[in-house]
Amino acid sequence: MSASAAPLQETALLRVHNILISQAKPAVTVAYEDLERKYGVRIDFEPFVTLEGLTEKEYRKNRVYPNDFTAIVFTSRHAVDHFFRLCGEMRIKMSEDTKYFCATEAIANYLQKFIMFSGGCYVP
Repeated sequence: MSASAAPLQETALLRVHNILISQAKPAVTVAYEDLERKYGVRIDFEPFVTLEGLTEKEYRKNRVYPNDFTAIVFTSRHAVDHFFRLCGEMRIKMSEDTKYFCATEAIANYLQKFIMFSGGCYVP
């Protein structure tokens, strides 16, 4: 046995006793309960991040006007929700020429419920 293989064997013997998942506890936890029973571990859920959308007043303080941009990049579904909520509250009609880009295909699919096929947006 080589000298470099010994540390690998020692770390392989370390056992996981508890797992921290950085999200809120889901409504259905059957899969997690099965893992707890099968492997004898404890699974804790603790959200590290909370998201709150800006109010219209807070957004206006930043002096950022969506119509001044020809493209918008969304990195999460929450960003899509809050952007179009603010557009509705501020009565902003986005140009039909505005391009939307998304970090993932799932976000792009979610974005489709907010924009018309011609490129403009509406608030459902």
